[in-house]
Amino acid sequence: MESDSQRLANVISSAYQRLRAITETAASDRPYPDKWSLKELLGHLIDSASNNHQRIVRMQELPDIGTFRYSQLHWVSSQKYHLEPWNDLVELWYRYNRHLAHVIAHTNPGSLSNVCDVGEKEPVTLEFIVSDYVRHLEHHLDQLFSGDDPRQRKRWK
Repeated sequence: MESDSQRLANVISSAYQRLRAITETAASDRPYPDKWSLKELLGHLIDSASNNHQRIVRMQELPDIGTFRYSQLHWVSSQKYHLEPWNDLVELWYRYNRHLAHVIAHTNPGSLSNVCDVGEKEPVTLEFIVSDYVRHLEHHLDQLFSGDDPRQRKRWK
């Protein structure tokens, strides 16, 4: 888990200043009415951190925690991320992920084969949850930083 923790720490450190450089106006822009703004995309990443934090902690307690899914569209919509200040979202995202890197670094290795139903064909292991979380974060940060062309956002939701 140490390598995933370090990978997460590196990803968030390299993205942090780039996120802070984005203006409130740019973060709020929604070039397509049915697609997420940067604020909403970062909100989705905060939700992902929150849900995966719960999974990582709970999966260390029990061999099978059962079903643990979340509806990303509902989470983003109900929390009204588009109304929050961009810099507040960036800080929350960064601090939450720093804590998550700490949690991952100290995950009990004996629990890595514990499972959870997240909506895949089969339940997934804690080891998968951790590595997939970092991969998912990298994927969305790549989208977020994919350039100034708002048409890139077609894929975001």
